[in-house]
Amino acid sequence: MNSSTVRGAHRRSKTRGRHSYPATRSLSRVASGVLGAANAAVVLAIAVSLSLVGTGGTYAYLNASAAASPGATITAGTANLTVSSGSPSWTALAPGKSVTGTFTITNTGDVPLKLSATITTTMTPSGTANPFTITVANGACPASPSVPSGTLNSTLAAGVTTSACLVVTLPIDALPAAKSASAAITATISGLQQ
Repeated sequence: MNSSTVRGAHRRSKTRGRHSYPATRSLSRVASGVLGAANAAVVLAIAVSLSLVGTGGTYAYLNASAAASPGATITAGTANLTVSSGSPSWTALAPGKSVTGTFTITNTGDVPLKLSATITTTMTPSGTANPFTITVANGACPASPSVPSGTLNSTLAAGVTTSACLVVTLPIDALPAAKSASAAITATISGLQQ
């Protein structure tokens, strides 16, 4: 063998320690690894399929249902209020003075109600600005000259009656046009179920 042949043969192989491998050996290992993994996956899929077929039986979801009859009847509650007006003593108001009137509220429904009041006025002569301060307070009106403070906000149980106080005040700094004004007052009492 001449020296050029030996050098060529040496380039085609790699030497690691005592073993020599052809240069193309690493590519064939990768290819055989990929094919080997694919072959293993196919064998595994076939084995799983055969084991499932060998067990026999039917595969299904089991389901059952039954109708239930309620043991009690459920009915809706009722929310009702009645308001009875007392006999308030309304007199002409001077600036800085108040008039009061007690009235009662009864919860005739069967649920507790949180009370509130909304006040509307109709002024005479029409177009006149309302000079009055009007509120509804919890409880009966105190003896004059005391005036209750606060607003109607109590909770009234079913079947219970309570008193409330309508308070009308003409402020001390009322405009001169207020001396000939009058107001028709409507107090709407509402109850919100609790």
